[in-house]
Amino acid sequence: MLKNKIKAALCAFTVTTLAFAGCASGQNYDTPADTVKLNKEYSELTSDIKDLNAKLVTAQNKTSGYQSKESSSARDAMSAAQESKETASTATNGNVSDSKKAMRQAKKANNKANEAEDAADDQKENSKDITDLNKKIEKKKERLSNLDKQKAAIMAQVASPTDN
Repeated sequence: MLKNKIKAALCAFTVTTLAFAGCASGQNYDTPADTVKLNKEYSELTSDIKDLNAKLVTAQNKTSGYQSKESSSARDAMSAAQESKETASTATNGNVSDSKKAMRQAKKANNKANEAEDAADDQKENSKDITDLNKKIEKKKERLSNLDKQKAAIMAQVASPTDN
């Protein structure tokens, strides 16, 4: 019974993988009649690459902002923590207002530390986005190259027709 379930799952996985591989490889254009479809896909890919490049430039421009925000937030957090530490050391004499001030400064230091952490996370996310965009662009460029080869093959057919 368990073997049958495993076989069925393996079979379903294989069929799904083959179907996906067939779809992912893209359409092949072989005849002169296919040139309209080929040109349409070519222009769509070119447009997609242009859009992805625009997104990539935007993401790359954000990088310096995130880096400066991360470093300034870290500096602010360190100075706020030092200030809080100094106030806390003077608050040990039992003065309530000094204790409250130390508490406020400790919260401020904590908030600054959280901002620095958020900036670091934003920077990591931006780097991941840049990597993903580069991969997408590369994949689309590979497909464009494939379409160029198909177009050249079709043009060769048109240039030297063979009688069947």
